[in-house]
Amino acid sequence: MIFPPEYKAVGVIRTSKTLSGAHDELLRRKTIRNKESEMYFLSEYLIIFASDGCAIYTVTSKGSGLFQRVAALAQVASGDEVAQHDELVNMHNRTRLVKIAREYETNTVNTVIFKSVDQHLTFVHKPDLGDLLEIDVIDVVPPVPGWLTYMVGELSDCLLGELGVVFTHNILDLRQFEGDDAVFPCFTSGLSGRYLDSEEITEPATLIGCDISKMILDQRFPNIHYKFINICSQTSELYQITKPFIARCCQSERAGLVKINDIDGVVVHWAASGYEVADALRSLVQKVRSQT
Repeated sequence: MIFPPEYKAVGVIRTSKTLSGAHDELLRRKTIRNKESEMYFLSEYLIIFASDGCAIYTVTSKGSGLFQRVAALAQVASGDEVAQHDELVNMHNRTRLVKIAREYETNTVNTVIFKSVDQHLTFVHKPDLGDLLEIDVIDVVPPVPGWLTYMVGELSDCLLGELGVVFTHNILDLRQFEGDDAVFPCFTSGLSGRYLDSEEITEPATLIGCDISKMILDQRFPNIHYKFINICSQTSELYQITKPFIARCCQSERAGLVKINDIDGVVVHWAASGYEVADALRSLVQKVRSQT
């Protein structure tokens, strides 16, 4: 897959020539040594809009200054291989653009040109969903959705789309533990049982919670005999950790990059803000991609 990391690397040429004529003209310019053959130093790709279609080239330049001599030129796609997406897009949502480009792909079409809301252009060549990094969102319900699930969903189309990730969900449904002897940490969950934050706990009791919940129960009701079901995302065996993940924890000192079963993840505080979630995911993506 070719997907320019930034659209400032994409130059555009509009011509009344045909694609064949434009191609010959580009080759001619490469062989001459004057101002006509120079390229803006940031350009790594050229999109050609000709009278009979579009073509895309990779371009390499040599020299110094704002305009440099074209040293290499190679065609990426041309003519029927190229489609144009009509809707204006958020160019930074790379995940969405790869998915859209994949929908255009046929036996002929392998490249899609996109226009941003600010009129800049980019393209995706041979879109590959396998290049997107899968990240598991580990969360609990109810409430539905869980806070982390909700926050990641809210951020996916703006701050997180640029990361080139796809989110999957690893959700633990606490309703499976409801019952007369169940003790849940907080009444806001609406679960059927008793609540550690608002009731006198008596036997029989099965605490469904984390280390902090266990400490609270032990301190408030030291003589209670109870069963404990651990739902902590970092220490419980109720979650199957198979891919990079983001989870939340009520202990702020546990926040940051972690490893579980030698798999990279990141932990945010239980009520993390959107900024904190986005920053944590950037750190995780950077770490995972630096290892490949």
